[in-house]
This record gives sequence, structure tokens and C-alpha cells, in this order.
Amino acid sequence: MGFRYVGTISREYGTQGEIILSECPDPALQLHSGTKVLLGYSAQFAKEYTILQCSPYKNTLKIQLKGVQGSDIKSLIETGIFVDEQYILRKNEQYYISEIIGCSVINQAGEHLGVISDVWIMPANDVWVMKTEQGEIPLPVIDDVIISTDISKKTITVYMMEGLLDLVRQHAKEDEEY
Repeated sequence: MGFRYVGTISREYGTQGEIILSECPDPALQLHSGTKVLLGYSAQFAKEYTILQCSPYKNTLKIQLKGVQGSDIKSLIETGIFVDEQYILRKNEQYYISEIIGCSVINQAGEHLGVISDVWIMPANDVWVMKTEQGEIPLPVIDDVIISTDISKKTITVYMMEGLLDLVRQHAKEDEEY
């Protein structure tokens, strides 16, 4: 599994050592007490901490880390927080990102289209990146595109809206130009 960026420490909140994240891609993320996180400028160069508590705060997250006091926070401002993707769960979802990656993508006729290679957490809706023989196609996670998700069978059934296939073709043309 890889580590996912979930936000940047922007400031202290209160006097109990809580921190506020900025640039948080999704305040609906749930990070449970006891979850290990990495703090640093990249996941490769980071120090491990443990979450004591995490809660939504306005359009972002408020987090308290084990062993971090108010006086420590100043040195942590502008560092990123990275979480092992297997522990990232969004509200009202029944699966983790790591369960989506590697799923086979089929259309309504049962034809194999590709495999999910990445998940982008975006403000409006997530995007699942489908790798095909022609390239990658971003699939918006909306009811009009994602028909069903069967994690036990590692299969996602999609409706390929008009224009989605053009995204990979357009990307291929851009690559040829360079």
C-alpha cells in the first residue's frame, strides 16, 4: 500500500495541541484514533505519529496527535500529513481506497475495459483512474458512470458516458506532439 496526502498543517487550534489542516482534499475523510500517520514534506522523508482524535472542522480537519503539544506545533506548520491508504475511509462508504485499486472494470455487457490504477480524492466527487491498453481514463465516481461496485469479486460495472473514451485519445495525441 502507498501513503496518501491528506492535508498540510496550517495552524494550532486551542491549547490542547490540536492542529488544523489546510489543503485537505476531503474533510469527509475519517481517520480513527490509533491510526499511524507520517508528517513531513513527503511520505519518504517523514516522521511517524499516532492520531489521538480527528474531527471535521469547517471545510477541513482538526487533528490531535499523540506526543504533540502546543509548543511543538510551530515547527510542524507547513508539513504534510500522509496516511496509509488502507486506513482512509470516507463517510457513508463501505470500502477503502486500497480495495478499489486493482478492481476490474467492465461495461454493462460484461466486456472488460480496464483496471482501476489510482483514486483521486476531489472536492466534488472522487475520480477512479482506469488503466486500459490505450492509456488511462479518469472515471468520475457519480451514479451516471459507476453502476455497481462488487468488492468481493473485485469488479466495477460502469456506463461509459460519451466523451470519456475521448479523454484517453486526446491524451495520446498530446503525447505524440511532444
